[in-house]
Amino acid sequence: MGGTIDRWLRQPLLTEKGAAANRWPRRILLLAWLAVTAWLAFNHVPWRDEARAWSLMLMAKDWPDLFRVVHGEGHPYLWYIILKAGHSLSGAKEVLQVAGFMIGAAAAALLILRGPFRLLPLALMAFSLWLGFEYVVLARNYGIAALLMFAIAALWPRVRDTLWLGVLLLLLANTNVPSVFLAGVFALYRMLEIWSANRDLRSAEWRRWAGNTALLLLGTVLCFLAVYPPANDAAAAANALPLTAMNLLAALATAYRSFIQVGFGDFSPMGIILVWLSVLVFARRTPALVTALAALICLRLFFFMVYPGYYRHSALFFAFMIALVWIEARKPTTEGERQSLLPLVGSWALFVLVAMQSVLYVIAPISNAVAGKPFSHAADLARLLDRPEYRGSLLMVEPDTMGESVAYQTGRPNWLIRQDRLGTVTPLANSGNKLLTLDRLADQAAAVHARTGKPVLIAINLPIDRLPPGKYDLMYRDYTVLTPDSVARFEARTRRIASLRNSGGDESYDVYVYPR
Repeated sequence: MGGTIDRWLRQPLLTEKGAAANRWPRRILLLAWLAVTAWLAFNHVPWRDEARAWSLMLMAKDWPDLFRVVHGEGHPYLWYIILKAGHSLSGAKEVLQVAGFMIGAAAAALLILRGPFRLLPLALMAFSLWLGFEYVVLARNYGIAALLMFAIAALWPRVRDTLWLGVLLLLLANTNVPSVFLAGVFALYRMLEIWSANRDLRSAEWRRWAGNTALLLLGTVLCFLAVYPPANDAAAAANALPLTAMNLLAALATAYRSFIQVGFGDFSPMGIILVWLSVLVFARRTPALVTALAALICLRLFFFMVYPGYYRHSALFFAFMIALVWIEARKPTTEGERQSLLPLVGSWALFVLVAMQSVLYVIAPISNAVAGKPFSHAADLARLLDRPEYRGSLLMVEPDTMGESVAYQTGRPNWLIRQDRLGTVTPLANSGNKLLTLDRLADQAAAVHARTGKPVLIAINLPIDRLPPGKYDLMYRDYTVLTPDSVARFEARTRRIASLRNSGGDESYDVYVYPR
């Protein structure tokens, strides 16, 4: 018993027996994961970022038009292609959630059944905020990246010296923009592997590596063409920071904008320290260490300078590290590595970092599901619209973006307040009505009611009757101005019919109807 504990303390991540030795415990773990995750998915209400991709796909008249519609949205085409294919087969809006669940479940199954990890870290990885919720229950493109990275790790001995590696890297680069860097460092890792064994640049290994790199570059170009120039100029302008020495230092050393939520608290220094220490798991393995450092530095600089690294973005690093540990696990451990302190520190840092994500998983989605708190109140708002007295009415949501999830539920456009028109997707743009008053909002409702003869429902994210006067930035410098007089006038012209404020996310609303 003492020897087992000692071996676990010295190597908390990797199993000594191989995945096949405990096949049944792994199968039971996978079944438990599927049961819990299916329960979460069944009770999940898609929020705006999930619904936006679906609505954009629906706007395309045909396959060629799809690439025009989603160009510049900030994501490569792969996820939209999957949604379009699913819609062509079924047409049901549930395709969105089914596709996200199936992709995430495939990633989890590959990790649990094939990963070279002990059962405890496997369970922590599976029942985590990222692999148990963000990459499966939330139907986004990030689960595809995890699946591809685990596939690269599982198939590494077979694909590393074939063009299949290039195909996988091309696909990885087209899941989301941060994964372009991860695809690049996988190519770097293979280059360092070859260099350590064969420095003859004319050899077949180097030629195949060049072919794989060419496929990766093609994937990078396709990603760039999909996201640039950005269609949402307000979002792009709000997130970019200038390249200065102070910003470079802050990008590497702080939790501001980069790896924000991986610890306990949005700007936890503990999370950042563990992220940096985790790369020491490769301290005596130079190709892997260089690769892990390159991945971490690239992601941190990108998140800080270009777009903040929220949890879903930062968690890509967890999937990458797990994949790289998986690949390295096939290589023998040297006596020097066994005696070295640094790989042990890195292993435990990664173990603790993984465990923290499981705690976050229990704190947020699990506890919310047990308490009956929906991730979004969009479905509740859709049911309100379906009441006989409000059927056929138009919906306004402030901010407009928080109505995109309601449009997914109803299949009908909302009245976009900032754009003064009907729509299911609102541009995150510098154009439109950037400064909104409650008087202007009530006037819009009156004009729409006069034209249609139908009631107008107004869902407001701000609790206007409980906030002090001020100018509130709701999203990308879309401001709402509150004053005591304007609140009183708005409440005199409308009637509040519901307060939907029990969500686990941020899509909560007070709902008013015009006319009273």
